[in-house]
Amino acid sequence: MSIAPNRIRSASRIFIVVIPLIAALALAGVVLFWGFGVERIGNDALGRNFIVLFEDAPLPERRIYGLGASLPVLFFWFCASWHLFEMFRNFLAGQLVGLATVRRLRAYALYSALAVLSAFALSGVMRWAMGYFDDAPLWTHLGFSVIHAAMLFSSAIIYAASHIVEQGYAYKRETEDYV
Repeated sequence: MSIAPNRIRSASRIFIVVIPLIAALALAGVVLFWGFGVERIGNDALGRNFIVLFEDAPLPERRIYGLGASLPVLFFWFCASWHLFEMFRNFLAGQLVGLATVRRLRAYALYSALAVLSAFALSGVMRWAMGYFDDAPLWTHLGFSVIHAAMLFSSAIIYAASHIVEQGYAYKRETEDYV
């Protein structure tokens, strides 16, 4: 069963609004937390813990290091989001499935994997900036979670699927040229 092009375009309209909104919220969260030490957002009307960025604020004298460590992660995540945004923009323009879509998905998979790997590699710096340890080297405090593993796994699946679909297109072109 295929999804009607009108439904894809309708979903694309939603995603080209939601993706930049989420990107802006992510940027605001990083700047508020590392730049200004805000760990919770809320008031009496919304509740004191309306948005919890983290349980504890970073150490004031180390916030710049945490900000510096989070910027590569944010950059790779923005690149991944950009490719999804462009893919949905192409869908909205009527270019539903093709090699451009496959390449956008591949780029998304690569950049999201780079975001996860950089988050892992720089997690020791971020944890140190929060004051979790002072007695051991940074590499002994790297943080890798199930969410990181799931993101890497899904990125690998999307990357492999994009190659399979691209090979299918190449085979289709080859058979059409032959006939």
